Amino acid sequence: MLTAASLMKAIFSIFPKFFDTLSIEELAALVREVGLDTVNMVVRDGYWVTEADLAVAAPAFVKAMATAGIHVHFCAAGFSAQQMIEDETPLKILADNGITAFRMGYFFAEDGETPAVAMDRARGEMEEVATICGRIGIKAVYQVHHGMLIASPSAVFYLTRDLPEEAVGVMLDPGNQGFEGFEEWYRSVPLIGTRLRAIGVKDVTITRNPSEHDKPAKGWKHEWAPIDEGLTNWHALCHALGQINFDGTFIWMPFVEPEDQAANIRIIKREVAYLRGILAEVTSPGGDAFGQ
Repeated sequence: MLTAASLMKAIFSIFPKFFDTLSIEELAALVREVGLDTVNMVVRDGYWVTEADLAVAAPAFVKAMATAGIHVHFCAAGFSAQQMIEDETPLKILADNGITAFRMGYFFAEDGETPAVAMDRARGEMEEVATICGRIGIKAVYQVHHGMLIASPSAVFYLTRDLPEEAVGVMLDPGNQGFEGFEEWYRSVPLIGTRLRAIGVKDVTITRNPSEHDKPAKGWKHEWAPIDEGLTNWHALCHALGQINFDGTFIWMPFVEPEDQAANIRIIKREVAYLRGILAEVTSPGGDAFGQ
């Protein structure tokens, strides 16, 4: 049986990709409105913090959120492995401002590389990243993402296996894995183990257009869906997380209504209530732990 102490202390955050028109103060109000605990600090052009103004904007963002009663600990940054190897300064700035973990950039196969060669190269670069992050005191988190070199739990296991947990973490992503690389939670979660630091909260469904039955895909396609409607068995996932005493971050990635903030907010509220309900169920005595 799971215990509330293991899983219920996980943090609820948001990757606010589609809320970039809000001020920092408005973003803080949004976090409170939808029932989340915190927000990812996005480092990206067009957002509240950019790479160019990181040294000034990062402390300003963290301070403004703290004033609103929100502690920022996770950063969504696209720093590539090579970028970090060449210049550690951005990581030091993040660490100096209380950021304990950041989502790093993705690995790709370079021109002429086979997937196997690219995987070996990525592993070598990840070892260098681990050394740097361990020295600075910050954790590089790699997100499993469809369409990228590392698109499955097994692939990210190879990328991060045996690297120090204080320097390297993993983010599984049910929505992305629904497009490519899904592996059953009871295998993939313990495979990653306590190196698992974040879960992307988004989901996917599959639809079919019968009029395209003569095309190679036969009319089938994946589409984003609210987590209470998509394919992911969140009960099974949460049970698997409880088995490793997961105490990381659930990161909302609200992609269902990217052009309609009001609709997006309504969906997030519904999803937050849904996931909190599941966590309460699977951690309660006699709860349906396996989500059958």
